[in-house]
Amino acid sequence: MAEETYAFSRLEGAFHRTKSLLWPVRWGVWLRLAVIALFVGGGISMPNIFQYQFDGSDFAAGTAGPFSGVAPMVVLGIIAVVLVIALLWTLIGATMQFVFVDMLSTGDIHIRRFFRERLGKGARLFLFELALIAVMILAIAAFVFMLIGVEGAGAATSLLIIALIPVILVAALLFGLVFLLTTDFVVPIMIREDCGIIAGWRRLIGMIASRFWQTVIYVIVRFVLGLVAAIAQVILVILALVVIAIPFILVGIVLLAALQENIVLLLALVIPYLIIAIPVALLIAVPFITFFRYYALLVLEGLLPEYRFLPE
Repeated sequence: MAEETYAFSRLEGAFHRTKSLLWPVRWGVWLRLAVIALFVGGGISMPNIFQYQFDGSDFAAGTAGPFSGVAPMVVLGIIAVVLVIALLWTLIGATMQFVFVDMLSTGDIHIRRFFRERLGKGARLFLFELALIAVMILAIAAFVFMLIGVEGAGAATSLLIIALIPVILVAALLFGLVFLLTTDFVVPIMIREDCGIIAGWRRLIGMIASRFWQTVIYVIVRFVLGLVAAIAQVILVILALVVIAIPFILVGIVLLAALQENIVLLLALVIPYLIIAIPVALLIAVPFITFFRYYALLVLEGLLPEYRFLPE
């Protein structure tokens, strides 16, 4: 008899569990899961605060740059505050990964009840993620410095870049795979074994060695489903944002006709629009993140029956 392929056989169970949890609608459950989506990722792209490139002209007196007339220490202070907020956000997000598993496994959809208990494990996951990001940054920096070193080579530089593109893609896929397996499998293993992330990965590696093709199929199916879900979620979010924007556009047209050139009041409409739009986008993400977390837990249960988190 052929072995059960868990990546396929657990899809229906994940769908039914998601439907059972979210339907009929209980707004307390949906709103708490929307908070989870805000931190663990639910299709909402936060602005990249590190895209701006600083150079010496930013700190030169009398320049017309975005920080013209601002003391360098003030700029550095703002950067430090933003960095601290980003790190704190990442720490909360790492802790929420454990809270999410606790919520679904117990059926107790409350955040504060589990957050303090899981903060220690969240900190370990946070440090692991920072280490991976640091490795990625160092690898990119090494690649850039290598290109700078051969800048005068002309055609040789172009050939080197082309030759390294497959290597870069493979490295990106490996990092993505590590993040995926950590979130889907290592996090629940850490909860059940009450261990750190390294011990969790050792247990997972042992499972992968014994169920290699099952794991490969899961990763492929998970990637395809994630891509389809991302497209569907983007379409739904765009449609929702357009519908929400209609009354604001109508109000804006009326204000523009009445106030003529007073654009400041028009810009003030953006704030209430975002207050409505962001929660709606997060609520749209709720079924997607819930399904994928149920799916990962059910597949893990199939691969390692001792890791049963969900009730029958």
